[in-house]
Amino acid sequence: MSESLPGKNAGIGRKVALGAGIAMTLAAIMLLVPSLSAVLPQQPERDIPNISILPPIGQEPRIIPQDELVQSALLAINKDRETFGVSPVALSPNQAAQVHAEDVFRNKQISHWMSNGEKPYMTYTRYDGTGAVSQNVAIAGFTKEQYEECVNNILYDCERIDPVTTTQELQYEMMYEDKECCDDGHRNNILNEYHTHVSIGIVYDEYYLAFVQNFENNYGLQIEMKGSQAVISGQLMKGDVRYVSILYDPPPDPAVYEQNKKSLSYSAGHLVANVVKPLPPGYYYEKPEGYSLIVAERWDVSKDHDVHITFDLARAVSDDGVYTISAAASEGEDQEIFEAASHSVVVDSESG
Repeated sequence: MSESLPGKNAGIGRKVALGAGIAMTLAAIMLLVPSLSAVLPQQPERDIPNISILPPIGQEPRIIPQDELVQSALLAINKDRETFGVSPVALSPNQAAQVHAEDVFRNKQISHWMSNGEKPYMTYTRYDGTGAVSQNVAIAGFTKEQYEECVNNILYDCERIDPVTTTQELQYEMMYEDKECCDDGHRNNILNEYHTHVSIGIVYDEYYLAFVQNFENNYGLQIEMKGSQAVISGQLMKGDVRYVSILYDPPPDPAVYEQNKKSLSYSAGHLVANVVKPLPPGYYYEKPEGYSLIVAERWDVSKDHDVHITFDLARAVSDDGVYTISAAASEGEDQEIFEAASHSVVVDSESG
């Protein structure tokens, strides 16, 4: 983890946090719960403005529009991907990265957890994301205490942030100075060949900048809930569906944030079940040890990769919390598996 904690006359400190890829291992328990509520309905406050930096004395204020900052960051990402022979990513309109950056800025704490306890894929679903997401987070600026001293002119000569230069420097650190910090986790995320899109969140003022990259895998699949029935549909643009997994996280709340806010990476939660194809009459699956199997009510994948899979999510539910449905795909039996879609559902037995 690269870090310099700035003092009165020190330079700007920087930190980056790694978003771990979604684990595709299996585990589980299963019980029936009567109701599955809507996905994470609470909305975060959005009280962070797009703030322009204060220039050195004698210069006019430099106002950097949000879209200009985002386009600059996108250009840097795709330049690095091109350098290493990886296809460019398109800009996603999903707002989860911006909301996350606002939360980091508000708390002056780099974290993959939102202060309401959500992990990145939960927030992504809440803002209508249909693919799969893997997050990088970086910050530049002063510690929370020093930030307050700079703002209140208790500390003088505090170095001010130029947002374009700073986001480019953070991108460089994640790409080329990431080995010691995070075993090249940020770099691998940036260069992942299965990413199709990225949403970018940037919030800053003169003494602090929060920078979030939510890389997305969008391959044409959509996961939606119809009562307790989970429906996976669409035309898969790459590969074939290999399996569907269900992962569990405890209910998100501020206590979860406090427990995990300084963690350098996050997992996809505890896998509670694997969804499998129906077998021909006379055949059955051997019961595995340590996790559950849910036989899909429908599993249709055409030669043109039209997908329609239906199963009862309630069969995987045992406790209140967040259940994330993850569809994995590959381009062949021996090819690397990648996450093609995910969808998080909150289960609250008291809500109905």
